[in-house]
Amino acid sequence: MMIILPEQVTQAIGVLENAGYDAYVVGDCVRELLLGNNPQDYDIVTNAGINDILFAFREYRISDERMKRGEVLVTVVGMIIQVSPYRREVVGNRVMYAEDLETDLFRRGFTMNAMAYSPRTGLIDPFGGRASLRPDPAAVAEEEREEIQEGLVPDSLDEFNRRTGVVRLPARVVAIGEMQSRTVKENGKQTTESWYDMSRCFTSDPSRILEAMRYCSEGEYVIEEKTADAIRANVSCFEYAEKDKLFNELSRIVMGKYAARVLEQYADILKSLLPEIEPCIGFEQHSVHHDFTVWTHICKSVGYAVPELSVRFAMLFHDLGKPDCCSIDSHGHGHFKGHGERSRLLAERIMRRLEFPAALSGEVSWLVFYHDKEIPEERAGLKRLLDALGAEDLRKLIQCEIADARAKKMDTETTDVQRLRAASTALKEILDTGECYNIRQLAITPRELMERRLVNSEQEAEQLMNALFEMVLDKPSFNNKLMLIDMAEKSKQRLEEIMAERERIAAGKRAAKALNHRRGEPVFTRKKK
Repeated sequence: MMIILPEQVTQAIGVLENAGYDAYVVGDCVRELLLGNNPQDYDIVTNAGINDILFAFREYRISDERMKRGEVLVTVVGMIIQVSPYRREVVGNRVMYAEDLETDLFRRGFTMNAMAYSPRTGLIDPFGGRASLRPDPAAVAEEEREEIQEGLVPDSLDEFNRRTGVVRLPARVVAIGEMQSRTVKENGKQTTESWYDMSRCFTSDPSRILEAMRYCSEGEYVIEEKTADAIRANVSCFEYAEKDKLFNELSRIVMGKYAARVLEQYADILKSLLPEIEPCIGFEQHSVHHDFTVWTHICKSVGYAVPELSVRFAMLFHDLGKPDCCSIDSHGHGHFKGHGERSRLLAERIMRRLEFPAALSGEVSWLVFYHDKEIPEERAGLKRLLDALGAEDLRKLIQCEIADARAKKMDTETTDVQRLRAASTALKEILDTGECYNIRQLAITPRELMERRLVNSEQEAEQLMNALFEMVLDKPSFNNKLMLIDMAEKSKQRLEEIMAERERIAAGKRAAKALNHRRGEPVFTRKKK
């Protein structure tokens, strides 16, 4: 079959073939092209060595930043293409090279990634990867063929099935296994039985367990039954996995379009990596505010969250502490006092274990701890909170609370959700219009107040600035210099009147005291103890 490759990729393959080498596009890009998608990354493998690759592309821009992994990044007419020799295994910076294409494909773990293509040879599929994918356009009714080829298939597979009447199954994630054989005796006869041992896929690289889940999270895939069994049989291998790979795959899972479904469906696998989630699975909340168990609520909140990594991870961790903090009152209602702090501690333990980047860990930890903080409804209160937290932190906190609120009830648009959406809209308006939410944004400075002799000291200036700021919070239009000076003058005048009145009263008291003393009348004072 013929696959249309970008011109830059065809050119790169041509460079290697003209130099006397074989060259094929492999892996994810072949799979995505067969599914009718538009891949962004292209990988080429060849029987040329590293030095041969460098020499062949000597007239092109080359990056050697991944050379230790046996990868050369070549820029061809603005497109970066990864070119690698055939490899048997890559662990960290340790590379074992292979002699042939099939060995290179075998190491890729899943049949759907173990395909290669070149314009010269066509599709090479030694492990049946194409069979695990959805039917190609040729298998679809004639009237739908052009639509699919033009990339007009809806995002939802269910939607496509309903509209067209054509049943298209999701792609299946199938592990490549080594062919095994054994002799068995049945009914007095000896026979040889052969099978594929898929465990090798996961014992050689435990991060592939999460990779399989990631495909399901990012696209319309399901894990084939035997592959799922092999995964469950080898979850103990997480202990030996490279931490950076686990973090990268987990990040892509929570960021996936179908993250909620995958997290709930494969919770029994995920708990081997994250044992902290196990108490949450099936834990009833006994609350009028929640229709779901703790884990189902967590999964749904991840799915409802905006696609930002810190927000998604915060939703994954935000209620982990609930089982530890649960108490049931006399009416049978569940309460979870202090679960924010407990969830934060559990989240930090997970992030340390998986070696999360420090900046991400700090942000997630903060969001988990404050995920149930009350967001003010009134605009002035929102601006005070904005001043305290900063624009980005408050925006993410509101997004966390929206996702949390949507995942509580069957009805995802409750009054709480509507209130939080209104707060999110108000926040955007405040930032877009440049409304004052920080005392430094006032149109006047303490120095100007002192220069105009509206105050006599820095302390008075600070007090007056705070008073002006409170006025502006309620009435943003007041934030111009002339109006602020006018209000400051009125404040000064009012303050002077108050001080004069206080002095007048004090002077009267002093005069009365002196008069009584001259008359010889006793002056009454507070008795000393």
